[in-house]
Amino acid sequence: MRWAQKLLVAGVTVTVAIGGAFGRDADAARTGAEDRVVVRGRANLDGAPFDAPYLGAVVKRHGFVTPCQHALPRVRDGRFAITVVARTEASGCGAAGSKVFLWTFLQDQIVYSNQSVRWPGNGKTARFNPGFSVSAPTGGVGPIVGFAGEIFDARNRRLPPGAHVEAYIGTTRCAVATTRRIEDFTGFSIDVVGPDSIPGCAIGATIAFRVDGRDARETAVNQAGQGASLNLSLP
Repeated sequence: MRWAQKLLVAGVTVTVAIGGAFGRDADAARTGAEDRVVVRGRANLDGAPFDAPYLGAVVKRHGFVTPCQHALPRVRDGRFAITVVARTEASGCGAAGSKVFLWTFLQDQIVYSNQSVRWPGNGKTARFNPGFSVSAPTGGVGPIVGFAGEIFDARNRRLPPGAHVEAYIGTTRCAVATTRRIEDFTGFSIDVVGPDSIPGCAIGATIAFRVDGRDARETAVNQAGQGASLNLSLP
């Protein structure tokens, strides 16, 4: 799980990123690929341009926060261009009414932008000059916990791209994602929100996962900042 390890460097979304990086474009023909947007601009860290090895994106809509970057580009002197996936390609990703927040990896932690940019419309480009602050790493996203891993069926076969993944606390749905292929890795990345985003997504509560409507055997705890690698298995 080379990609999962890279993406978990921070405990999301680089937990988040598996949901994030889609890999090489054998997937260019995938349904919805033409609806991806490009967000470009110049970012600052505490008021100054910066360099960073990774830049990712999450989409926030109806309280859900979903990793939706197509790949993990670098930031150079604050300048960036990142491709963000649409909902037509992956659950929870960009659509009318959604906001795009960016994240980067700084000082051994994931840091989210304080501002967002509205989804510009499928297939379009948005310009955005976000600010980041190491002292406020959750930025405008709020507390989340990220998980990334592979999913296996009852015969121990890895599920292919396109499986719909959900996270529930009780009867409340707290996250959505889609399995994706990244180089030699096929799996999921999912961000579970707290009660500030969706009432009922209680901190400290048990998270149950569903894959295409089926309950996975594994559970986790909704504890912000405690993201981890987590493989799921279906009975």
